Amino acid sequence: MSGMESLIALVPAYCPEKSMVESVTALSREFPAVVIVDDGCGEEYAPIFDAVRELPGVVILKHPENRGKGCALKTGFKYVLEKHPDAKGVVTLDADGQHTVKDTLHCCEEFLKKPDSIVFGCRDFESDEKIPPRSRFGNRLTSRLMKFFCDIKLSDTQTGLRVHSMKYLKELTEVEGERYEYEMNVIFKLKDMDVPFVEVPIEVIYLDNNSSSHFNPIKDSIKIYKVFFKFCVSSFGSFLIDIAVFTVLWKLIEAYAQEGSALLLYETYIATAIARVCSGLFNYNFNRWIFKSKSKVSSSGPKYLLVWLIQMCISAFCVDNLIKLISWNKSVVKFIVDTILFFISYKVQQLWVFKSKKEKDQA
Repeated sequence: MSGMESLIALVPAYCPEKSMVESVTALSREFPAVVIVDDGCGEEYAPIFDAVRELPGVVILKHPENRGKGCALKTGFKYVLEKHPDAKGVVTLDADGQHTVKDTLHCCEEFLKKPDSIVFGCRDFESDEKIPPRSRFGNRLTSRLMKFFCDIKLSDTQTGLRVHSMKYLKELTEVEGERYEYEMNVIFKLKDMDVPFVEVPIEVIYLDNNSSSHFNPIKDSIKIYKVFFKFCVSSFGSFLIDIAVFTVLWKLIEAYAQEGSALLLYETYIATAIARVCSGLFNYNFNRWIFKSKSKVSSSGPKYLLVWLIQMCISAFCVDNLIKLISWNKSVVKFIVDTILFFISYKVQQLWVFKSKKEKDQA
């Protein structure tokens, strides 16, 4: 198979508008198969599904009750793997009429040029004033968070128009998530698999200011942002260990060291060094898992140690000198200094320490 004949269209549908009939009709003219997943819509929406059921190549899969967009996509992926194993890829698009057939075909054409990639049909959140404020704000915030915390450069993280390769479709059926968080988890999974991301600008049609969307900006965003927590646990955990050990040692030295002793003279540096040893051991091993490092310990270990030493010296120097300039509690000063160093260290570890040779070659 070649061209659009090698691709399958997949449409997860929950309480769709009548406009879905027109969209599916157009898709059935371009693709050999259009798989629609009725995600527990109920009898009220039966006429809409009946209207497309007899179209050439259209298959309707039904969930007896609403299970979420993630489950609907996985149901569709499993069906394609079983019934169309020779296809090259699957293009997914929403049932609310937002995605034009023209843009869908454009994304598919880009995919056929790069069949090992995933293609995202991306909206322009910077200049497209037709996009509702809740969608504009949510997507721009998510994109910035993903770029900083995950080193993923993707301008539209929540687009439903994507073209997936059959090569990794089975892995996507095993990705966690049942609702909107599933599509975010897919992005992380594909990054871990080193799948290239390709963006294609698209036009988006919003009907009634996107009133048909079932995305809850608060409830579903909380589910989506949960995935960011694992990228912060290690650094913040070691940060808390560092602060706790530093404070305890500093208090002990203040309480028991003899006046004029070297302990009192270099208490900040001594407490910082021991605290960093404790937190560093935890941080390094945890970060190898957090960043899913594929580099050997012999490669990432020395680099981590160098960053660790530099960060320790900067922290001790800044804390020691700042408390001489301002009459603040030493632990408070250290908290501020190390918070700044946390963000700097995170990016250095992400982009240098734990980045594999393959990832560097792709960058």
